Amino acid sequence: MNAPAAGSDPVARPLAHAPGRPPASPPVRRARPGPPTAPGGYTWGATRVLGHSAEDELARVTALARSIGQAAVEVLGGSRPAAQLGRWTTPEIVQRFQQRADMLRLLQEQFEAKPALQELHRNPHVRRCRVCRVDRGVYEVALVVVEPRRGRAVAMRVERLGQGWSVTELEVG
Repeated sequence: MNAPAAGSDPVARPLAHAPGRPPASPPVRRARPGPPTAPGGYTWGATRVLGHSAEDELARVTALARSIGQAAVEVLGGSRPAAQLGRWTTPEIVQRFQQRADMLRLLQEQFEAKPALQELHRNPHVRRCRVCRVDRGVYEVALVVVEPRRGRAVAMRVERLGQGWSVTELEVG
């Protein structure tokens, strides 16, 4: 008896199709959806290889800037601790934001219409983000972060330090 050829199945038979109908097409494999995309366009969980393109670098800086800008406004509003900025900023920035948040909290305690003041600092989100490359591995970013009753300007400088990115200057107006 002859052995079956490699890759063939001796039991498999071609499927017969009904007369007048085209043969059935193979099943279509649907791709699983990828990781979520941040508002800046950077796909989280994408390749983390150094030596990426300039477009990918810009997308990473944009996503980082949007996150840090919103977090900085939340720190000033009292809904986020300043220590959460520490991973991506310098210790001086964290200390300055902690002092500023403490001063604002003291003013809020003396304010008579506390519910109206608390409503002022609810749900900030980034409306606009402009990123400008200054030098290799150095970007300056301008953001507009809006709250229900007002908008804030946020400016920062993002630099590549080693293999990661860090915010070296951060100002909130």
